[in-house]
Amino acid sequence: MKILVLLKEVPVVSEIRINRQYLTIDRSGVGKMMNPADRHAVEAALVLANARGGEVTAITMGPESSESILREAVSLGVKSAYRLTDKAFAGADTLATATILKAAIDATGPYDAVFCGASSIDGVTGQIPAKLGTMLGYGILTNACKIEIGDEGMTIDRKAGTGYEKLTAAFPLVCSVTEDANTPRKPSIKGRTASKKLVVEVMDNEKLQIPAESLKSPSKVIGLFPPPALEKGQMIPGEDPEAAVAELVELLQEQAAF
Repeated sequence: MKILVLLKEVPVVSEIRINRQYLTIDRSGVGKMMNPADRHAVEAALVLANARGGEVTAITMGPESSESILREAVSLGVKSAYRLTDKAFAGADTLATATILKAAIDATGPYDAVFCGASSIDGVTGQIPAKLGTMLGYGILTNACKIEIGDEGMTIDRKAGTGYEKLTAAFPLVCSVTEDANTPRKPSIKGRTASKKLVVEVMDNEKLQIPAESLKSPSKVIGLFPPPALEKGQMIPGEDPEAAVAELVELLQEQAAF
């Protein structure tokens, strides 16, 4: 089988700042890492490769610094890697990003399965898997928290309220995974050696030949702000439960909570 995993370099959340002038995340001087859910996508891809035979390829879209996450993936067992970069790709929204990824998949594939994280911690849209699967004409399995490999495809469990949905798709397919889907493996000595020797193939739009019209982002950011700080809860002191309940009810009535 030919299997692909999509990776994204994201800022360390605790260090990010917001550039209010340009409505962007200010990544200067901020540590970078592989998007957490993508680690689980790598594991899912490697499990499939081990079960059905085949190799895993990784693709990321980003600057030169993002090659570090490709090397990390190779240290885990991924065999080859591509980095997509071009000035024309800058500021791409989820539709433009899916278009670029689709072009890269057409150029390097076809693939029997494409894995990715359910969402990234910097954008948190979760839109790429469904858009990409639709563009490719592949089966789509999203937010997988459990994966079962079958002869012709895969079956996943997806959280739905207090229960789970069970969904099945035949190969070829796109599958996004959550952070509770599996336990990522550790790098091996052989993998670390391979990651140091890795030659990342860089693909720009001269290679992908995406029309300029298709790279235009139809959506735009009109506001960007950090979430409000959580307020501390109010503690009701005392050892008398009935008195504490009465005080709590009085406080809730004052705030028109019910």
